Amino acid sequence: MSTKEIVRKDIPIALSGEYMTQLTNASGGGRKYEVNGKQYDSVTTLINNTLRNFGVERWKDGWISDQLAHFDGRQLTSSLATEIVTASAREMEESASIGTHMHSIIEALLRNEELENQVTDQLEPAVRAWLKWRRQFIEWQLVGTEVGVYGDGYAGQVDALFKQGDQYMVVDWKTSSGLYDSSFLQVAAYAHALKDMYAYGYGMGSVKACVVRLVNDYPRVGGKKNRRVPKIFSDKCEYVCIDVRSWYNTFSHLVATSSGVKQKVQKVRI
Repeated sequence: MSTKEIVRKDIPIALSGEYMTQLTNASGGGRKYEVNGKQYDSVTTLINNTLRNFGVERWKDGWISDQLAHFDGRQLTSSLATEIVTASAREMEESASIGTHMHSIIEALLRNEELENQVTDQLEPAVRAWLKWRRQFIEWQLVGTEVGVYGDGYAGQVDALFKQGDQYMVVDWKTSSGLYDSSFLQVAAYAHALKDMYAYGYGMGSVKACVVRLVNDYPRVGGKKNRRVPKIFSDKCEYVCIDVRSWYNTFSHLVATSSGVKQKVQKVRI
């Protein structure tokens, strides 16, 4: 990372009262974290750069096919070609914006803060869906939101951390179109890091990991999603509390693969 391109942000470390620094490449290309002068790869960057996502590839191909059909008969100019190949990126940006907005609403709800007209008509059903989840897990007390954890070669930021007795639970909120393996790997890494960080303190027992998705979809026309209109949220949510050990075992292989790819090799020509 070039130092000229890095955006730095302090993140509270879970439970400790100390801080870690989030380092984001402003021009794209990933994220790292810094703790006590040592840099760690971001969990999400590790997963995205190592695990091939066939679903995303199909989604991008679908967008290009849709754009080609939509503009059939038009003269292909450089600007139109750009519009065709960047359509999926625009949807991704819009989805990310919705996700960020929903995260801020959830954080306010967890802290019993005033929402101040944050809830749009689009997200009102999602709020009702989230409240259903919270009622089911009401015995779990909030420890913190957007807290940092770090482990062997990686670090990340947990959406919400809860506690019940000596048990802890890391939770990640999703507004995606489904629940994916990448999300399970992500929370497994967070849970394992938290357990490892405080193995001998805080009276820590087991650490659970949960992914919560606020159900949404695009309207369908002729059986196909119409991605040219806003997503529609329902008042349903779905969640998975994973087997941390099993999913972390898979994640650890991704870390090893990423580390191996970065190894410098010396080429010999004879």
